[in-house]
Formats: sequence, structure tokens, C-alpha cells
Amino acid sequence: MAMQAPNYNSNFQPDEKIAVDQPKVTWWLRVASSGWDSPQETVEQRESARRSRMTAWILLGILVALVLFIPATLKDTASLFSVLGAAVGVVFILWLNRRGRTTIAGTALTLVATAATISVVIFSKDGLIHLIYLPAFDFMVIPVILGASILPRNLIFPVAILNIAIVYADLFMQAKSQDLLDAVNSYGSYTTGMLIITGRPIAILVITAVIAYLWAMGMEQAVRRADREQELRAVEQQFAEVEGRRTEQVEEFVQETINAINALANGQEGMLLLSSNHPWQGQANFINQQLKHFFRLKQSSRGPSAEQVSLATEMLLRLLQRINADQASVTALDPRQFNTPVPMINEIAKYLYFMLQGKRAPVMQRPSPGSISSGLERG
Repeated sequence: MAMQAPNYNSNFQPDEKIAVDQPKVTWWLRVASSGWDSPQETVEQRESARRSRMTAWILLGILVALVLFIPATLKDTASLFSVLGAAVGVVFILWLNRRGRTTIAGTALTLVATAATISVVIFSKDGLIHLIYLPAFDFMVIPVILGASILPRNLIFPVAILNIAIVYADLFMQAKSQDLLDAVNSYGSYTTGMLIITGRPIAILVITAVIAYLWAMGMEQAVRRADREQELRAVEQQFAEVEGRRTEQVEEFVQETINAINALANGQEGMLLLSSNHPWQGQANFINQQLKHFFRLKQSSRGPSAEQVSLATEMLLRLLQRINADQASVTALDPRQFNTPVPMINEIAKYLYFMLQGKRAPVMQRPSPGSISSGLERG
């Protein structure tokens, strides 16, 4: 029977999916966000869960603001309907976010922020753009910043372009009050004045979009680095666990071999009894057959050969004890170095030498019982 090499793979292969630490989930995130109740094993899954959490917290802030605004709607029917409409929209976005439609929810929230900002100008009391409303166009950067926080990075510039188009369309198409017309005409001509007035909010939008894009890109890189560090720590932990199990298996095998040879040296039949899940069960069965066969030869031998067997067994036992105590290396079992007058002990030592190195021993013809007996008698 040829002995096979151990059936474990010495090259550690980590799991493809590494579990990393997840942030603490509060009651609000359980109600309003998604991803916390599903595996977050990839960077994309963790980024989607992060954007969902951010959207949930922003929606909570909007709900609190709407609640605080309720007293102002008690005597203003238009404001009351505005608050109710905003509340319905927030609840709908919450539903989308909880269902895992993070990008759709973020897009809807961004559009709502854009509409809420520009509605201050569009729905003025007299329907005209007054000079005092011009700073409202500067606040069109809020949806851009909001989009950079809760939307994929590639949607930042589309949001900025949409807001720029809205600013241009409103300033050129909505009727203007006299004070605004006077300010526009003060630059020499209407066209020049409009370009100058629209230039400030547009410039602010462009600069904000570029900064938000770079900020989002840097944040993604930082998140990926942090995820990579967590994955490396998880891989190191798995590697340590695998190495620990392998060390335990080697120690168990060596100790069982020592016990079996010790029993054989004391005139008893030694057996390697390994745990059921040990990867070296095949090797243990092979050695047990050799030990059983050798025990029978020892029982049937007479004269000085019994003393030689005992000495050879004791020699191998002491060498294995030294190897187990790290006082000698496995190379001491090299057939070119370890040799006794008993061929069977030499065979066992040779197989142990190759096996403890995770190698396959050369297949050689097993000595016949008659040749072993003759050798013992000559010894």
C-alpha cells in the first residue's frame, strides 16, 4: 500500500467573501434605511448601505424641520398644504430608501431640494423676481452638495448642470420687478447685466460641483482603503486560525505516533488513533498496518533480535520526542541519516520523514515477512 501525501493544501486560500465590521444600527436606521439586514461583503454593497444611511438621517432632519414648521401653518392654508405635500414626499422617499432603491431615493430627494429652493423665487407674492431674491439662486448649490453625499459620484455634474439650466431659465423667462431691472440696466445693457447677474450663481455652482466631485472621489478612496484594511485583518485572522488548526493536527499526529511506538517498545500493539476529521487518516491507517505487522513479527521473533527491535524502537521514539520538543529537525529522520538494524523501523522513519514535510514518499516494494525475519536472525 503506497502512502499518500496529506490532503490539505499548504497554500492558504482566503474566502472570496470577507465579513468586515458593520456600523451600529439604530432604531431609525432599521426603519428608514436598507442594507443593514443583508450581507455587506463587497465595497459596492457597503457604499450602497452608507448612502442609504446618509439619506435616512437627512430625511429625519427634514421631518423634524417640518414638525417645527407646523405652528406657522395654523393661520396660512397655503403653507399648510405645502407642509403636507412635503411630508407626503418625504414618506415616499423613505419608502424607496427602505426598499433598497437608494439611488432613486437620493435622486428624488435632490430634485425635491432643487424644487424647494427655486420655488421661493417662482412663487413670490407678485410672481416677479425681486432683487432680494437673487441670493436664493446661490442656494442652488445645496442640491449639488446633497447629491454628492447620497448619490453616486458620476451624478454630481448632471445635478449641477440641471441646476444651472434652471437658474438660466428662471432668470431669463420669469418676469422681473422694477428694482431688479434697474440693477440689470445699471451695467450698461440688459444682456450684459443679465450675464453678470447670472454669472455669480453659475460660478458658485460650477466651483461647488468640482469640489464636491473631488471630495466624493477622495471619500470613496478612503472608504476603499479602510475596507481593504478590514479585509486584510480578516484574512490574517483566517490565516492564523488555519495555521493553528494545522499545528494542532501535526502535534496530534506526532503525539499519537510517539504513543504507538512507545506501546510497541513496551511489548504492546501500538495504534495511531486520530480524530475523525483529521486530514491524515489515510497515512495513519497505513502506519497502523505496518505497526500491526511489525508487532506480529516481534511477537514471533526469538533470541537477540527482540533486543534489537526494542533498541531500534526506542531510538525512533526518542528522536520523535526530540522533534516534537523542537530539539531536532525533521531532517533527522532522513533515511540517509537514520538507520537501525530493523528494516521495519527504518521504513516507518522514512515515511514519517516525507509525511511531516507534506511530501509523498517514494513507492518501494514492501519487504516480505520472510526477508524481515531473515534480517532479524542475521542481526
